Amino acid sequence: MNSYKLEPLEINLTAPNGNYEVTVYIKAHCDTTYNIYSQHRTFVALDKEIKAGEEQELKFIVSVCDRHFHDAQYEKENGVKISILSDGDITATAAATTANVPTLYICGDSTVTDQPSEYPYYPSSTYCGWGQAFSMLTHDLAVSNHAQSGSCTKEFMETNLTAFVDKIKPGDFMVIEFGHNDQKLPELDAFGGYAANLEKLVNIAREKGAEPIICSPINRIIFNSDGTLLNLLGDYRKAAMQVAEKMDCTFIDMWQRTTEYFETAGPVKSWQFFRCLNEEKDYTHTNDVGGSMIAKFFAQEMIRQNGPLAPYIGEEKTDVEQIYADPDDIADNTNEMSHVKTIGLANVPADLDADITGLQI
Repeated sequence: MNSYKLEPLEINLTAPNGNYEVTVYIKAHCDTTYNIYSQHRTFVALDKEIKAGEEQELKFIVSVCDRHFHDAQYEKENGVKISILSDGDITATAAATTANVPTLYICGDSTVTDQPSEYPYYPSSTYCGWGQAFSMLTHDLAVSNHAQSGSCTKEFMETNLTAFVDKIKPGDFMVIEFGHNDQKLPELDAFGGYAANLEKLVNIAREKGAEPIICSPINRIIFNSDGTLLNLLGDYRKAAMQVAEKMDCTFIDMWQRTTEYFETAGPVKSWQFFRCLNEEKDYTHTNDVGGSMIAKFFAQEMIRQNGPLAPYIGEEKTDVEQIYADPDDIADNTNEMSHVKTIGLANVPADLDADITGLQI
């Protein structure tokens, strides 16, 4: 992904809550590349090339939906928001018409949410939840991401859910991915409060006629000295899998996919997918490169299972290049091991040091 130095060009169209087909018309006054985002930095297009004097037209689906984040006031959404990021001189206009398409509502935490950005924009140092990148891979589907940084299942149902529970309709979908923050609360242990809340969310979706999809949490990249990942979220992965089996709903094992990929990439090369700023490294939160890749993991698994979202995914957009560790890559996990002791984890697997390489359950 490219870096961009200029502030984005903003376009706002008044529109009530609902789904819209948006058309953006771009004209370039010099050779350049550009990114397009909608709403709260939902990815639409990345690093599109355009020549001087050229005009391009892009169509995509946008969901306009209220938001209610915990520790914040209920937020009314009243329009389509478009941001175009480019280092060259461009002009742009946009138009929107209502779209009769299903909506995918995303429930989750910081690893899934629509993360903001700073400018100048550098993809390696920008936080990105995989949910904000998924819409780039879809067609005829509106994505409404209500995931929030710091959220657990309990807080989400108390606040975030209130913004869209009255809008879910038959034919819609609900993706559910939590664990990182549930792990910090004793009452939300994997096989107790966490599992019970997953069941409640599944039931809410079904009561509205929507299709629930449970995901295990993506794994943190805290490497052991032997190059394997620490089994920090293993119980939450098992619990999510068990709830999906019990409730007979689609299960996407994001824990397994991320564990396999990052153990293969190794303790040095995996950092290119997580937010890094100078010497500051984050082993939990992906950057724009990693978030985009993990969205493809979700899409690949959905297609492999012929799951309910498979008809809305462009398979040609889901390719991922596997990165391989060099033989001499060594994990210096001193900082990560030290930091994990300060984030207040209350629920840690008894088999914390278990070998999770290639683990299938």
